[in-house]
Amino acid sequence: MSARHWATRLHLPTLGVAAVIVAGWVLLSWRYGAYVLPSPLAVARGFAEIVASGEIWRHTVASLGRILVGFGGAVVVALLTGLAAFLSRTARGVIHDFLSVLNSTSVFVWIVISIIWFGLSNWAPIFTTFMITLPVVASNIVEGVANVDRRLLEMGDVYRLSGRQKFTAIVVPSTLPYLVVGMKVGFGLALKVSVVAEIFGVTSGIGYVMNYSREILATQMVFVWALVMILVMTATDRLVFDAVSRRLDRWR
Repeated sequence: MSARHWATRLHLPTLGVAAVIVAGWVLLSWRYGAYVLPSPLAVARGFAEIVASGEIWRHTVASLGRILVGFGGAVVVALLTGLAAFLSRTARGVIHDFLSVLNSTSVFVWIVISIIWFGLSNWAPIFTTFMITLPVVASNIVEGVANVDRRLLEMGDVYRLSGRQKFTAIVVPSTLPYLVVGMKVGFGLALKVSVVAEIFGVTSGIGYVMNYSREILATQMVFVWALVMILVMTATDRLVFDAVSRRLDRWR
């Protein structure tokens, strides 16, 4: 194998850029001080502390629990909207219009409404996560339904397949890639939104502990928990969604 091939496999260009960024980070932390920009070493020490104390697991599990409830509910409702879009062209148009409205609504609007409706409780970030991720996942599913090859459906009519058989044999395999992409994008959005919503009114979770760290002027811990967010998202992408995509490609 060529040197360029090995460099690509080992991600050497990416590592080189990362090294430059870290070097610049060190210089800027010396220039502006630990409160504005803590050093990489301080962040690494903070990360080691939350791992050793177990705090990382408590807050990460709390955030993921809220995300799974809100995001899971959004996926279920999105699947139902996809089914309605398949059964009725009129329903597809109505769903498209409502999803356009939801996509245009700010995260902050849902956060404020969730606090008014649910108060300072776990349901506020759950509801916010649901409302923000629903249009993302549902839009992908509806698009997948709209792009089903009509020739395959006509062939199903020729072979006298029932509506259920056409749905399971033609629509589902054609729509699954859209669902996976929508879930991948939606989960990343859910993590970001839930963390923001956790700033208001909960006593656990990544967003809560980041805001608490800011209040006690522990800026290095803000960076530590931001790193935790990145690791969670990267692990989910690689271990869940990428694996599902590869298996789906083989199945199709």
